[in-house]
Amino acid sequence: MTSPLDLDPRSLVVLHLVVRHGSLSGAARELGWTHPAVSQHVRRLERAAGCTLLERHGRGVRPTQAGALLARHAAEVAAALRGADDCLSGLASDRPARLRVAAFPTACATIVLEAVRALALDTPALAVDVLQAEPPEATRALREGAADLAVVFDDVLPGAPGLLARPAGRDPLLIVLPENHPLAGQAQVPLAALEDATVLAGCPTCRARWERHCARSGVRTRLHHQVTDDHVLMQAMVAAGQGAAVLPGLALSAHRRPDVVALPLDPPLGRDLAVLVRGDTPVAGPVAAFAEHLTASAGR
Repeated sequence: MTSPLDLDPRSLVVLHLVVRHGSLSGAARELGWTHPAVSQHVRRLERAAGCTLLERHGRGVRPTQAGALLARHAAEVAAALRGADDCLSGLASDRPARLRVAAFPTACATIVLEAVRALALDTPALAVDVLQAEPPEATRALREGAADLAVVFDDVLPGAPGLLARPAGRDPLLIVLPENHPLAGQAQVPLAALEDATVLAGCPTCRARWERHCARSGVRTRLHHQVTDDHVLMQAMVAAGQGAAVLPGLALSAHRRPDVVALPLDPPLGRDLAVLVRGDTPVAGPVAAFAEHLTASAGR
């Protein structure tokens, strides 16, 4: 291959879809093509690469090591083509400019919608679509061109090569107690005061973060058997005497029961927020403006 133009971008999009669906038939359904047409594009890529890109796995296929490497580039090509198609469609019609934001639920309910409202004052002709998605799904939507930016927290950042991360503030994690708890009147709760206490720490990722925080201070708590990221349920369980809960400040901004108190921890605990964009996204225009408003909203 002597020029990038020798590589058919359609074949790369096909590879991307095959890997995403885990089968050639799934890619064919999405494209509206026949199974042989999809197979032909895969074989064409394999001839160009000089190696096998897919291997059988169960009733479908999965990428080989070489296939996985090429599929990452294929995902970027698919995203760029989708972005170009959206741009052309907008130029050819009277549709307003559109910004697509993928963000985790508590961010959607708080800082994202505040940023959307602020952005509307600056750019009233801009339409903003908000997709609720946990960080891994939001990152995938960004890579595949289904979103223009993703609002995530730090657990996903080490696994986001090829994306640019812009810091957007810090979301403190607070300890939630019944209003009549002996520690409820304090300005902050020493972590040592929770030794042997029953704690609702949330989803598996949140529980792991809590355990790491406790281990650094040599404190042991008893994790409640309930594993959930339902912040309304967790507050109700605290009010019912089921234990203390660790909740993000954003979750408490979205919904706060009047019969519980939320206090900062000592040492403090939190999660860093970031706006992710693809590496080829200009750091200007609506994306940059949205990131500015989001950072200001998170700071408040």
